[in-house]
Amino acid sequence: MIKREQILEAAFKAFTSTGIKDVKMEDIAASLKISKKTLYDFCKGKRDLVIQSLEYKLPQLLEKDAKIIKCMPNPLTALVFCAVENIRFWSVFTDKFMEEAKALPELGEYGKSVRKEMELHNNRLLDGCVAEGYLKEEDSSRLISVFMTNLMKADQLRGQEVFPSDLCFNMVLTIMGGLCTQKGRKVLDELKENYG
Repeated sequence: MIKREQILEAAFKAFTSTGIKDVKMEDIAASLKISKKTLYDFCKGKRDLVIQSLEYKLPQLLEKDAKIIKCMPNPLTALVFCAVENIRFWSVFTDKFMEEAKALPELGEYGKSVRKEMELHNNRLLDGCVAEGYLKEEDSSRLISVFMTNLMKADQLRGQEVFPSDLCFNMVLTIMGGLCTQKGRKVLDELKENYG
């Protein structure tokens, strides 16, 4: 028997990589080796499936960020690993999907609430980095926040199967290196030595 999670994973992958309009319900059903009727027993239609798939996947990113924050030794290390995970997550969304999703007002509202929660995570980490002396000043941390937000929207990253972790990791370390204090650069050097 097909599980809810399998349907939502397949739908998420199809919609974010192809766009909403080009995905047919029968294609999702076929990829899962289920009938179209079984898929419609699960959802009201394509619009409902798009919304359900995003409502399923976006909280997973927030949960992953929370786990990273909880287990890291300092806010700078947590910020680096959260940034890498966020870049990898958002890189699978094609421009076509992002454009077509604008026609679904329910997604806009839901997306705003998730984005707000992500910004709270990031701002707490950034404030912690400044307070603990890892970043030079608060303006630097806000610059990182703006950069990361725009990086997630970058056209050249979108539509990747999954943006490579090592590339994300080195990119984040490079960006943050110029904004860190000596204490922060020491942490980044250790991260690069252990993970880069």
